[in-house]
Amino acid sequence: MKLRHFVIPGCVVLVCLWTSCGRSSVSSAVASSYESDTAPALETVEEGLKVRPDVLLLSFAFRQETESLEQAVPKLKAAVERYVRAAAEASKAEVAVKMKEVSLASGRKMAGTDAMAHGVLEVSLPESQDFWGRSALVATLVQVGSQEAAAAEKENTGLRATFGFPEARVRDPERQRAELMNRWVERARGFISQAQTERAPLQLAGCEPPGAVKQETVSVDEVVLSLAVSCRLDAVAK
Repeated sequence: MKLRHFVIPGCVVLVCLWTSCGRSSVSSAVASSYESDTAPALETVEEGLKVRPDVLLLSFAFRQETESLEQAVPKLKAAVERYVRAAAEASKAEVAVKMKEVSLASGRKMAGTDAMAHGVLEVSLPESQDFWGRSALVATLVQVGSQEAAAAEKENTGLRATFGFPEARVRDPERQRAELMNRWVERARGFISQAQTERAPLQLAGCEPPGAVKQETVSVDEVVLSLAVSCRLDAVAK
């Protein structure tokens, strides 16, 4: 007789609940002394492979009031190049830029037009740099963005700049695919050994090709990589 199919997700989350019938006034007072709006709650991060990020990514956009896209492109190019130079000089790190697009959008003036250049700044994170060094680098990049936005506004040439917050990432998460697959296989085998019986041995079947390696930023010092793998369990035919 064939067993019903089980689905094994790529990640298994075990939630443990702890409850108490009551709490003393002393423990309540101690607990309340640690509760504050300024202290963020502890977050539960999806289980995966924890690695150190090697790059900070920062999105940016420059908008230029213009009569035509042809007139705006040289101005946008100069603004982006000035920003990249300022970021490199201030951070003293390896900096690269990836442009995403140049497009037209509705301007602030009625019937006006803005040309927008959107891109991502990539700033390398040295392996030897600790948490505080990396945090200082984030603060420096935020300051550079603020200065560039203020300078554009002060010059009053129709140029505006906006910047995202730097985010720690892994440049090439696919390099960890083999390790993630090995971990999944080890976990699947462990589950099979616990779930099967001598009369009903189990095997993996109907596996879907895994997708891209995903990453979730925890801090400037930690990124969690995960790989979604889906298979079903079948009873071994005898």
